[in-house]
Amino acid sequence: MIGKIRKTIREHDLLRPGETVLVAVSGGVDSVVLLHTLWKLREEFGVKLAVVHVDHGLRGSESTEDARFVEELARRYELPYYGTQFNVARYAEEQKTSIQVAARTLRYRFFSVVAEWTGARKIATAHHADDQVETVLMRIVRGTTLRGIGGIPIRRFEEDYELIRPFLEIWREEIETVAREYNLAYREDSSNASLKYLRNKIRLQLIPELEQVYNNGVKGALTQLSRLARDDEQFLAELAEQAFQETVVEDERGRMRIDAKKLADRAIPLQRRVITLILYYLLGHTKQWEQVHVENIRYLLTSREPGSELPLPCDLIAWREYDRLYIGETKTRTVSEASGVALLSFPGEFTLESYGIRLELQVVDGVPPRPSNAWEVQFDADELSNSRIYIRTWVPGDTYRPFGFHGTKLISDVYGEAKIPKHKRSNWPLLMVDDTIAWVVGIRRGHIGSVSADTRHTLVIRAVPIS
Repeated sequence: MIGKIRKTIREHDLLRPGETVLVAVSGGVDSVVLLHTLWKLREEFGVKLAVVHVDHGLRGSESTEDARFVEELARRYELPYYGTQFNVARYAEEQKTSIQVAARTLRYRFFSVVAEWTGARKIATAHHADDQVETVLMRIVRGTTLRGIGGIPIRRFEEDYELIRPFLEIWREEIETVAREYNLAYREDSSNASLKYLRNKIRLQLIPELEQVYNNGVKGALTQLSRLARDDEQFLAELAEQAFQETVVEDERGRMRIDAKKLADRAIPLQRRVITLILYYLLGHTKQWEQVHVENIRYLLTSREPGSELPLPCDLIAWREYDRLYIGETKTRTVSEASGVALLSFPGEFTLESYGIRLELQVVDGVPPRPSNAWEVQFDADELSNSRIYIRTWVPGDTYRPFGFHGTKLISDVYGEAKIPKHKRSNWPLLMVDDTIAWVVGIRRGHIGSVSADTRHTLVIRAVPIS
């Protein structure tokens, strides 16, 4: 078996000279044989080993004895030992999660701490081929994706270290043979026989029945399935990364901006993967996301409603703004409300932070050249000289008469035609002359106070966006 492990290590580049490798040892046969095997190969691959153990505090004195056994084992191999104890049951209750999830969370948290202490960048665990079969079946039973069918990866990069599984292509039977051959002592975990855990039910009940009734080679078939699924998943992941780069950018407010039309033209599997990449980018790995959230976001890609939005877990929100889809924190969408009205006088310059603009009001003789864009407007200064001029925001039902238009239009329709995002409309500035809307700032002016050949003095107002 050591020859197979040597081949696996080299084929997958699991160990490199000079590395410190933490070996996760529970005291069971799998991890004891892993430690023994890596100890025998340590000089060949030029690595240093250390032993790490977590007592989950779930089996009373049995857990305590496991810790003592592993510490003594490390001493016999003359290796550093790092151990700790957690009250997993209490943590699971506090976090409202399962015992298994709580145990895994605390275990890997400790691994990370020890990796930082020791400078280790590799942590070896004893997951083997039977574990792979159980994992694939468990995910199929619960519902999974192609990635889930891929099962346990032989190596996985965490934030501070890399997990490696040198035994992933080795069967439990082979491991037990090595334990007998070298007369290795190990501990038996009584919880492995408990049928209250799904994994144990799969191992003790489902797999034997599948072998006896359906296919005695079912374990080999499932490991082959997981290997093929991982290959396919890797290929699709590379395509998704390329699609992500071509359709998604992070804007200045930390939101992910998606070219909705371009992404909607991609194959549906790529759409799902790009959305998943976005969620990982924003939040990292979290259990709060489910496939339904990905599908709901994907629906927005083809939504005909330009202002469609979708509340999401973790204080995120997704929304459409015409041909763009945004995903970001709820607070990134909030535009500060204007505090009342802003009174203006001319000439003068006014910075209106609540509206995000600076207004420059200037009076010139005669009629200057026409404005070059909608962010500048001209009025007859003499006609407005005794008027109250101010800025306010839109109120539902607001109407005005656009310049050159014979009737009136709803301001909400003006916003829609100008493709102003819904979340910006409530704070979009309107220039008022007395009770009349004279200018939808940056969009279009109204009919009031228009200049003519008879105008002697022109009020020029420029709006400059501020950050």
